[in-house]
Amino acid sequence: MGTMRNRRNGTLEGSKVLYSSISRSTDVSYNDSDLVTFIQEHFKKRECVFFTRDAKSMDNLCKCGYSKSQHIEGTQINNTEKWSYRKHTKEFPTDAFGDIQFENLGKRGKYIRLSYDTDSEMLYDLMTQHWHLKNPNLVISVTGGAKNFSLKPRMRKIFSRLIYIAHSKGAWIFTGGTHYGLMKYIGEVVRDNTISRSSEENVVAIGIAAWGMISNRDSLIRSSDTEGYYSAHYIMDDLKRDPLYCLDNNHTHLLLVDNGTHGHPAIEAKLRTQLEKYISERVIPDSNYGGKIPIVCFTQGGGKETLKAINVAIKSKIPCIVVEGSGQIADVIASLVEAEGTLASSSVKERLLRYLPHTVSRLTEEETESWIRWIKEILENPHLLTVIKIEEAGDEIVSNAISFALYKAFSTNEQDKDNWNGQLQLLLEWNQLDLASDEIFTNDRHWESADLQDVMFIALIKDRPKFVRLFLENGLNLRKFLSKEVLTELFSNNFSSLVFKNLQIAKNSYNDALLTFVWKMVEDFRRGIKKEDKNGKDETEIRLLDESSTTRHPLQALFIWSVLQNKKELSKVIWEQTRGCTLAALGASKLLKSLAKVKNDINAAGESEELANEYETRAVELFSECYSSDEELAEQLLTYSCEAWGGSNCLELAVEAKDQQFIAQPGVQNFLSKQWYGEISRDTKNWKIILCLFLFPLIGCGFISFRKKPVERSKKLLLYYASFFTSPFVVFSWNVIFYVVFLLLFAYVLLMDFQNEPTMLELILYVLVFILLCDEVRQWYMNGNKYFSDPWNIMDTLGIFYFITGIIFRLRSSNESSWYSGRVIFCLDYIIFTLRLIHIFTVSRNLGPKIIMLQRMMIDVFFFLFLFGVWMVAFGVARQGILRKNEYRWEWIFRSVIYEPYLAMFGQYPDDIDGTTYSFDRCTFSGNESKPLCVELDANNHPRFPEWITIPLVCIYMLSTNILLVNLLVAMFGYTVGSVQENNDQVWKFQRYFLVQEYGSRLTIPFPFVILAYIYMVMKKCFKCCCKKECKEPSICCSKYEDNETLAWEAVMKENYLVKINSKANDSSEEMAHRFRQLDMKLNDLKGLLKEIANKIK
Repeated sequence: MGTMRNRRNGTLEGSKVLYSSISRSTDVSYNDSDLVTFIQEHFKKRECVFFTRDAKSMDNLCKCGYSKSQHIEGTQINNTEKWSYRKHTKEFPTDAFGDIQFENLGKRGKYIRLSYDTDSEMLYDLMTQHWHLKNPNLVISVTGGAKNFSLKPRMRKIFSRLIYIAHSKGAWIFTGGTHYGLMKYIGEVVRDNTISRSSEENVVAIGIAAWGMISNRDSLIRSSDTEGYYSAHYIMDDLKRDPLYCLDNNHTHLLLVDNGTHGHPAIEAKLRTQLEKYISERVIPDSNYGGKIPIVCFTQGGGKETLKAINVAIKSKIPCIVVEGSGQIADVIASLVEAEGTLASSSVKERLLRYLPHTVSRLTEEETESWIRWIKEILENPHLLTVIKIEEAGDEIVSNAISFALYKAFSTNEQDKDNWNGQLQLLLEWNQLDLASDEIFTNDRHWESADLQDVMFIALIKDRPKFVRLFLENGLNLRKFLSKEVLTELFSNNFSSLVFKNLQIAKNSYNDALLTFVWKMVEDFRRGIKKEDKNGKDETEIRLLDESSTTRHPLQALFIWSVLQNKKELSKVIWEQTRGCTLAALGASKLLKSLAKVKNDINAAGESEELANEYETRAVELFSECYSSDEELAEQLLTYSCEAWGGSNCLELAVEAKDQQFIAQPGVQNFLSKQWYGEISRDTKNWKIILCLFLFPLIGCGFISFRKKPVERSKKLLLYYASFFTSPFVVFSWNVIFYVVFLLLFAYVLLMDFQNEPTMLELILYVLVFILLCDEVRQWYMNGNKYFSDPWNIMDTLGIFYFITGIIFRLRSSNESSWYSGRVIFCLDYIIFTLRLIHIFTVSRNLGPKIIMLQRMMIDVFFFLFLFGVWMVAFGVARQGILRKNEYRWEWIFRSVIYEPYLAMFGQYPDDIDGTTYSFDRCTFSGNESKPLCVELDANNHPRFPEWITIPLVCIYMLSTNILLVNLLVAMFGYTVGSVQENNDQVWKFQRYFLVQEYGSRLTIPFPFVILAYIYMVMKKCFKCCCKKECKEPSICCSKYEDNETLAWEAVMKENYLVKINSKANDSSEEMAHRFRQLDMKLNDLKGLLKEIANKIK
């Protein structure tokens, strides 16, 4: 417990510290006036205060680039000293900051003009605390190609991937910030990748440019009378031809560096370097990169300034990524990195002349030597250089390059080279499994389980299944790792609230044991973390679920956590580590299918269904593997239950999940057959068993064969009789026979012996129904709410209820109408009892699926009746309104609007719409007779209705109903029958389970003598209630020796199963590789043939 608490202080609590430090930067809120005051106090601009004439200038300009009139008032003349910004410029409060609005584009960003030597810490505080930027997890500094050029499509793809990484990792991107060259293309890619995202999700693209190189910068300066925050309207003039640059409209933040000059490029480089260095040295609690924010320099093309930027970055121990094929200085460095042997100045110069011929030809000898020196200094640290080829640009090339560059820089740093945990966290963050396997988990390094707990927790949260497997293979003890604190953290702070809501909806909708158990487990964990937060100051120990199943089964709890959140591959890795894998797979299938039904997102529901089917397949294949090895142990797996899955066993979970494939497999069916026949041998013919029901002595004469042979001959006959009559099949047969007798007796009483006073046979009938009532009460008592989930139980309940109602009316023999009503109720009830007989056909392989077809076709009929009802009411009301006026008799309205249109669907043509055949003898004008109301007449006593409306109306109605709707119903029936017929055998086997379980759980005493057993059970229950209650300790699952033996054997079978799966995958991969080799050989042969043909043509 102490170890775990320390670990939480390191990782779990540390993550909270990190989060709070991040949120702190966004929670600080200032009003506009406070922000203006803060910026003017801490950020300055520079103005030249000594006019030093530039002799080279034709326009009488100062060395700073401004004319004398552009200097501030009080400027002095300097003719003696060499101009320097430190001596000859002066700091003033900055006058350019606020929001920048780009005209006609609707883009907004933040900007500030700041001094060349602004403190980096103050600048970082401005961005995080006042501009509300979150602390970056990574900084990508992009350099190269400051001049206009045409960006290659492959390079655009690389930058697109770079922006995606920045967004997914929460990174900042540093560029030159101008709408020119590489910065322009970076801005366009940022725009394209954020166009569909909200402002909170925008990529942070920070442009750092020289104030003196920005055109139209006067619009950025605040007027002296401006109060509060300022919004500048900036006009981008791309057509303007001057040495100044426009700001890029796609950058989110702009830092405009001022050293008091105009037209002097690259003066921002120093501030950018200092800011990058400061960020890289900041200590972030519990960072995945050794406690610091990593920075990587990304280079393409470029010239002198790019070379200097790379040189400074390398000296600052910042890794650099160079894109080979992008041209200029990037290609020079890339070619020299790959060169072998010692690096000579001549080789460097040769590369410079090859890739930068025009630039190098204009350099002096001294400048060329400087270039060569800078390149050599860069190449002295090859571990900080990573080269990617532009022609190999793929989706993962940039991500792999960044992660590899960061790892090389981290692992070669003197301070961090022995920090294996930090290196592993870095590779885990970038999902670099191969690098971790090759560089960290080597044979000469031994890992303790405690060393891997922090990274294991991160791998679980970030859904890195391959890393989880790697940690398990290298010594992590998953059971020790999964303490109550870890599970609480996973279920509370790393569990989707939407999943919890769906779980609650599913629990309330279906109310089964597994969903209720899982929901309570998640709720207890979430409640536990809240209690812990409240009592944290008191350092009281919160004991969460002390003796619960989750503490005894932490692996199952972790598996449930991963399954609920649809972590497909991760859940499979954890499933391989659990005990009771067959039960776990079926439990996962049940949970996923239940959640899929309540999810509003169709795609998410489909993913859950797909994963549920995969786990069902795994359960089927694993059980088949077990059954082929040992049938007896495999059958024990079917009845093994675990409290971690709500106390259910494999068969119960498979049935609740409707995993028909699992139930229908031979091993399960053989087990059900054993249950169905009991001790009677399955080879015994059914007709022999039924014959023995009437001729008992045949049982002891060897006419029936049994699975077990008794050793003692004296007990042989008794054992045979007991085994025979306790068989569920025999119990079923007895019930069928006596139920048929019951129906015959019921029919006889209704048809031939229904007197004013109940006869003896009728009283016997009452007794039999009472016994049926006792049986239904017993089933309801045993199954609880699940009893009403079976439609046959509902039919039984209705039948008994109507029978009791009929008795109440029937016994009032003095009242003739009441007595008659009782008889009518009995007749209707007989229909229900007779239809209940259909249930026995479930045992038949041929008739069983037909019952399923009937049940599903009833659903089709319901939807059909809804459509038909729309047509029927529409036609019936229109017909009645056209033919008759003011019919007040409701029964005749019903006949005309509902009943007669219904009959018309079956071909009965209405005869009151045709005036030539209409007869007034069959109707009434007054409404006092039991006849329909006559049609409305005109002045000549002829039917008023126009036949050109009524006849076509009937034709359209009969066309729509008799042809369209009826054929639609036939098509629906055909589809239903076809879908069941496709899985005919599987459906029957699945339904057979319910029959076996029903009669396997019944008392073995034949009907109707079972009433004696019910009387005995009631008396026994009453006797127990009067006596002292005995408290029995609940048995802990998986504590029995038999369970442990079975689960250990299943684990071995699981390993065999996984080996077979991997072997099949490897075989398919090798087969595919062989096919590719054959295809490659054929292509080479074809190329050779084409060359021969071309030579012959020549």
